[in-house]
Amino acid sequence: MDKFKGLINGLIMAGMLLSTQVHAAATTAPQKPGLQSLNEPQTPAIHRTLSIKGYKTHSGTKILFIRTPGLPMFDALVSFAAGSAHTPHQPGLAAVTLSLLNEGVAGKDVNAIQATFDNLGARMGMGIGKDQAWFSLRSLSDETRRTPALELFAQVLGKPLLPEASLSGVKSQLQYFLDLEDQSHATQARQVNLGQLFPDHGYAQSLYGTRAGLASITRTQAQDFHREAYAAGNAQITLVGDLTEEEAQRIGAQISAALPPGPATAAIQPVTSPTDPSLLRVERPSAQAYLRLAQPSVLRSSPDYDALQMAMRVFTNRLSNELRERRGLTYHVEAGLSALQAQGLLTIRLQAPPEQVDAVLAHIKTMFSDFLAQGPTQEELDDSQQQLAGSAPLNSATNAQILSQLYAISTHNLPLDLDFSTQAALKLNLASIKTALNRHYHADQWRVVILGPKADQQPLPAPIESATNAMCRAPDEIVAS
Repeated sequence: MDKFKGLINGLIMAGMLLSTQVHAAATTAPQKPGLQSLNEPQTPAIHRTLSIKGYKTHSGTKILFIRTPGLPMFDALVSFAAGSAHTPHQPGLAAVTLSLLNEGVAGKDVNAIQATFDNLGARMGMGIGKDQAWFSLRSLSDETRRTPALELFAQVLGKPLLPEASLSGVKSQLQYFLDLEDQSHATQARQVNLGQLFPDHGYAQSLYGTRAGLASITRTQAQDFHREAYAAGNAQITLVGDLTEEEAQRIGAQISAALPPGPATAAIQPVTSPTDPSLLRVERPSAQAYLRLAQPSVLRSSPDYDALQMAMRVFTNRLSNELRERRGLTYHVEAGLSALQAQGLLTIRLQAPPEQVDAVLAHIKTMFSDFLAQGPTQEELDDSQQQLAGSAPLNSATNAQILSQLYAISTHNLPLDLDFSTQAALKLNLASIKTALNRHYHADQWRVVILGPKADQQPLPAPIESATNAMCRAPDEIVAS
């Protein structure tokens, strides 16, 4: 006991001496505030290095993994080339099959599956797009929780019962989703726009199929589609979280082994879009008119994608400044690229007053024509690159954000580097952006949809030349207390 008492006394004396030295240093040295002048060179933000590990199983499943040991959990995403565009012959079959997967496995119905995941502290999600269908799992890394969660997850994907008793309920749910789409003006405008671009193609169909297509789907068709589209060779697995590389490899191999054997499915047929411009008006009762302009663009894997993406950042800012800030015609306008696997798209979308939608459309077309002719300014490019450099680290702040980026890399066969696109965008110059714009886009080949009420058309309001945001200013007679 005396030995421990002496040790404790020694630590107390050392602490007192250290405290005295720190106090003396504090009183003799002037205190500097913990601030940095904006006039001084800014210290660059510390960016985590997130290394991507890639593997492929003998059955053809691609696996990408990033280790993030900060939290005792991991996220898994298993995607398949099994989106709605893969079943144009039977609209809705992809969505029905996906929805049936978690309706039952041997010994567990849908409620027991959910209860098991809940008891393990795990969460399973699912979704479908035009190209892909996917299932996600978030689980604790602890092996006693992780192992049973993964076993059930793999069983849902690879050995589902696809019960006949659940088929009518699944169809009813998808019919309900179609009803919601019919009630959404934004969705309706999008579907009409896709029909202009992709006539007689799976991309023009709803994710949930058609009412007639859903009504005729059988369990046998769902079983056949599962066996083909959910095969190991058609799967991609992305993993992010508190796992070792060896654990990630085992998990990927475990999921792949549980899937039906088989190769990757055939790629979605290339799209031949009409070259002639078109304008469709869809009359709907609404306070605002929904305006969409679209034309074909490049695939996500194109060398010009990053230049075009940067160009659309600049053009979105121009549109927002012109239509929102200066003229007060919309609250939000966006020009962006979508990354469908068979055909890229450039889309401009906004809502505008019905009585001025024609003038807005003409103004956007003129602005885009000028943009093709002149390209961005150096100031616009500098501002957009600075904004991108500052926001890029925030895109990998959470496991879910990292998983989303990793999924895009896997799906589009991009370089195994989370910062690849950002670094490419930061190296762009005015000439490369203007060249890419004019290589792929045309000023007069828009497919346009205007959805809203019929109204007598008026010219654009005069711009408000003010340094302040006229949209959000209070009238001069209102004074804040």
